[in-house]
Amino acid sequence: MIHAKDARILFLIKSLVALIFLCKVSLGGLLPIPREVPFLIFQQGMHPYVNVLLTFLLGVPLLLLWLRVRVRQHLSGFYKLFVFFLMIVLAIQTLLQVHYVNPDESAVMQIGAMLVSLFMMGIYGLIIPSLWNVQDFLRFVQRWVGALVLLSLIVLVLSPGSAFKGGRFIGVFKHIPHMVTCATTAFVFSLGTFLMDSKLKHKIWSALILLASFLVIILTGTRSSAAAAMFAFLLTVMLHESRTSQGRMFKVGVISILATFTLFFGMQTYQFAHDIATGHTSLGGRQAQDGVASRWDEVERGTEQFQREPWLGHGLMSKFASGNDVDVSNYNSFKDPHNIFVSAGVVGGWPLVLMAGIALGFMTIGALKALRSFSIAKRQVSIYLLAHIPILVIYHIHLSIGGMADRLYWMVFGFVAAAVFEEVHLRYQGRQFRSIDQTLDTQNA
Repeated sequence: MIHAKDARILFLIKSLVALIFLCKVSLGGLLPIPREVPFLIFQQGMHPYVNVLLTFLLGVPLLLLWLRVRVRQHLSGFYKLFVFFLMIVLAIQTLLQVHYVNPDESAVMQIGAMLVSLFMMGIYGLIIPSLWNVQDFLRFVQRWVGALVLLSLIVLVLSPGSAFKGGRFIGVFKHIPHMVTCATTAFVFSLGTFLMDSKLKHKIWSALILLASFLVIILTGTRSSAAAAMFAFLLTVMLHESRTSQGRMFKVGVISILATFTLFFGMQTYQFAHDIATGHTSLGGRQAQDGVASRWDEVERGTEQFQREPWLGHGLMSKFASGNDVDVSNYNSFKDPHNIFVSAGVVGGWPLVLMAGIALGFMTIGALKALRSFSIAKRQVSIYLLAHIPILVIYHIHLSIGGMADRLYWMVFGFVAAAVFEEVHLRYQGRQFRSIDQTLDTQNA
């Protein structure tokens, strides 16, 4: 029998988690690397095929070791059932799409994308959360994203031309969404590590990453991520239990300042946020853009695509199709609607839309329940999820063939499911112990 803390298991888990970020790094701003080498280098970083291959090379041994572990962290039964049904729906839809919707496209690519997506859900959404400790998860991810945020700021100083793409700050990453995900995760997770760690040097590191990541969020000009970071900060301050007088004074001070600011500058702040959303004011270095109108254009465009195949959908590779040429290098943003329900409809029709609705509802309930956890790390993971639910709605369904946000979100889903189960189990045990104590007291009387 193998223990969950076996050195081989921890090595494979940490390698798979590090791969989430390394596969999206572009080293063009630091090293003279060719832009593309077939099947090896893509946009001066790791090729998607290498990313998928490494995921399997590391994931398959982890799966085999997981089967031999008898004592695992229990995940919510409903969560596991949902993931199982989602896998079944995705598999059936893909097989039907190969025959009825995309017969002219490569069946190998379509089925391969489905298998990779199912493998991603299983490894990152089920296996890793059942074997790893949530505190170790929070700290490990915070170190990686924190280091990449600082490295991105170094690239900004050394090679400012390569740190921007299309006027947006990308740092050391290939595209803006990767930089945004990294910076937002660094900010929210650093709030948790700052509260968890007692050593001064660790607190200094967390505080440094907090400031650096918020600066990077502003540089990217991403309105939704800036709002998510501020919401996560407020939740952390309000929900964290202050055990020292200094901590209680800090919490009261922050809440008092926010209440005073809202009272005197609430309307101006609302107007400023409205102007940013509607394109009358810019955030950071990003050109002012009407976010509401642009998102609605994507919804309408995606809805038209969804209505062509409302029951089966177009498949996981639809956004990588240029004509009949399906390839990961042919990503087309016009075929990737930024709305989770429309995106689910395009990928898998009405069945996947239904699954997306169920997922949003229960992840909200699960995250709210997990806020009652005794563990700071578990609370912070649930805060991360709550702050990102609006982003999940206005982004797309996370069933990719190896994206950064997709794998990170699935781990968060799994750890929230584990947190919910553990807290319910502990409360149940507590009621049992109280019942036993009351029975003994009655007998003694």
